[in-house]
Amino acid sequence: MSKAPRKYGQMLVSVLVVLAAVIAGGWLYTNKGGVTEVLVVAQPIPAGHPITEADVRTSHDPLLVSRNVSGIDGAIPVSDVDSVFGKRTTVALLPGQVLTNDALTTSLLPQQGQQLIAVSLPAGRVPATLEAGSVVDAIAVPQQGQAGDSNALDTPKDLAAGATVYSVKQAQDGSVVVTLLIDDGDAKTVAAYGAVGQLTLLQAPITDGDASLAPQPTTSPSAEASTGGQG
Repeated sequence: MSKAPRKYGQMLVSVLVVLAAVIAGGWLYTNKGGVTEVLVVAQPIPAGHPITEADVRTSHDPLLVSRNVSGIDGAIPVSDVDSVFGKRTTVALLPGQVLTNDALTTSLLPQQGQQLIAVSLPAGRVPATLEAGSVVDAIAVPQQGQAGDSNALDTPKDLAAGATVYSVKQAQDGSVVVTLLIDDGDAKTVAAYGAVGQLTLLQAPITDGDASLAPQPTTSPSAEASTGGQG
């Protein structure tokens, strides 16, 4: 007579064990290897830009290259997407980059210690691959059409390193207007050289610190683009 309750108890324990295994298996699947579904950048975003829905996609978006995102500090989970809207980027971002908390702020740009400047350059002095988010070095060169001093050509003067491109616009006369987010210690010098046509921009490579956040190419990249004639 006492076997029936015991039988039902054993069945209940078995059901609970199965449910626990299913829940644990689901958790392990969604969290395997510490990989979390996070927000990534869908299009070039200049520094100071307020984030909108069009700027972010989930890591499952088929238009973006699939990447593992485990181990990136400050990566923003998809579940927190509403928290990023309206915040501004502290640096320019490129498509495929993981969006992190350090890349966002509620403050306006330029921040303390930075300035935004615009320089107008001949097309030959602006790399064709330049876009919002690119990192550039500014150097002094002779005015276009002038030979310049041979010593200055052999060892051109570095005016600024690591400036971030805020925007690139083509002017009607064929020149290119580049707006730079630059350290205020370099801003006046770069602006002055740009005003007299003695400036060119070199597109800088991504640094080791940025490599984990940079978009990964799907094919072998072509030879690096020319940095432009330094006429």
